[in-house]
Amino acid sequence: MSWDGESLAFLSFMSDAVQAIGDSPEPEQATRRFCEAAVPRLADAAAVYLDGGAQHRVDPGGRLPPRWTGDRAGVPELVDERLIVVPLRAYGRPVGSAMLARDRERSPFAEVDLLAARQLGVPAALTVFHGRQLETVETLQRGMRPGSPPDLPGLEISFRYQPAAERVGGDWFDVIPLPGSRVALVVGDVMGHGLAAAAVMGQLRTAVQTLASLDLPAEQVLHSLDEMAQRLAAQTLTTCVYCVYDPVLRRCTIANAGHLPPVLVRADGKAEVLTPPRCPPIGLGCTPFETMEIAADDDSMLVLYTDGLVEERGQDIGQSVDALCRKLSTGAPMEELCDGVLPPARSDDVTLLAIRFKGIPSDDVAQWLVEPQPMTPGRVRRLVRRTLAMWGLEAMIPIAQLLTSELVTNAVRQTPRPITIRLMRTDVLLCEVSDDDHRMPIMREPGVLDEDGRGLYVVSQLADRWGTSRVAGGKTVWFSLPIPDGRTR
Repeated sequence: MSWDGESLAFLSFMSDAVQAIGDSPEPEQATRRFCEAAVPRLADAAAVYLDGGAQHRVDPGGRLPPRWTGDRAGVPELVDERLIVVPLRAYGRPVGSAMLARDRERSPFAEVDLLAARQLGVPAALTVFHGRQLETVETLQRGMRPGSPPDLPGLEISFRYQPAAERVGGDWFDVIPLPGSRVALVVGDVMGHGLAAAAVMGQLRTAVQTLASLDLPAEQVLHSLDEMAQRLAAQTLTTCVYCVYDPVLRRCTIANAGHLPPVLVRADGKAEVLTPPRCPPIGLGCTPFETMEIAADDDSMLVLYTDGLVEERGQDIGQSVDALCRKLSTGAPMEELCDGVLPPARSDDVTLLAIRFKGIPSDDVAQWLVEPQPMTPGRVRRLVRRTLAMWGLEAMIPIAQLLTSELVTNAVRQTPRPITIRLMRTDVLLCEVSDDDHRMPIMREPGVLDEDGRGLYVVSQLADRWGTSRVAGGKTVWFSLPIPDGRTR
């Protein structure tokens, strides 16, 4: 079989066009190259439609519609002698359509043109399909990426999070508010890399957040996480350090499941490696976890991290941790310290969470233990009035009295044992009412004649924020109110 020059030129054109479309890094470029290859060699106008709209068009005369809503899987490929519609399919799935048109002055489409359009559509469809798959993965990974932690009273936070491949891996950190202005601090590392490790990380991170919301002791959080990990991620090991900081008591409890030891930088700049009981990693099962408690003095700093921060090929990990301590002992500001300890190059995910303890002054905390008696709400209203007057918050007295009284009244009805009330002045006014009844209150909108059910409804309507938390030995119901500008101290 012999080929003339025109046929050979056409084959060369098709080969180059198919390769160019297939080499496109993203769907937008692939659809543009499809249209540029089709016009003017095959058609006078071309468009590629994704999700009904034109992703790209080369249509000087406006022959083709801006949208194509036909059945992408079932439309005929040769509509008439001047119009071709090519369904774009990848792995049996429709991803879009391509449309080609010719002017009246040009010869009608032939079978060879239809074949060429199909061939150009194959790499375009594959690029669109894989681009969407990648976009889905990136969207999921962005959703799993740890975000900026909240601003919380009693501490300053600095963090660094650098996935090895610019995508989420198995590292994570969290800063989780707990009742009483306490804070849970978490850093974890799932064994492995890539999407598989990220998927397990997302599950375990959600589990830790759920367990923390129950206000369980640190060792119980790790024990429950270990049980969950065996069901969620069989044969996957995870290291995790879980800390709870109390800015009122200025204490920090630390539980460590196979993770690298935290570093404490004291207020004078001296850094030391802490030695909490080192328990096996999460995922082994039937493992008891233990804790240690340290003094969290004001202006001292706790540093949590993953192995990507300190691992160096050929160097003992203990020596690397000692080197980290030396870098943290320079006395530089916290942000500079965090920048200064990052490795210049990385082959693993790097996570760093630094917390400077600031504490909440005792003068900003008032706490009472009261008996559940009929006159207790009235007594509490007087205590609230006296405390807010002392803090210079007289304007807040009426609403704070009302909401505190509603919570105390509910507690008096539910328990025969003493009730704890705590007021705390930070960036907001926080009130907590705790009792030993484990039944969580349910808010409902009361009817006109209802005697019960008004308390929580009033709180929900008038407080800036409110909530309920399970705590050891019972529950806490709380609300917060914004403090007028300039009155926080």
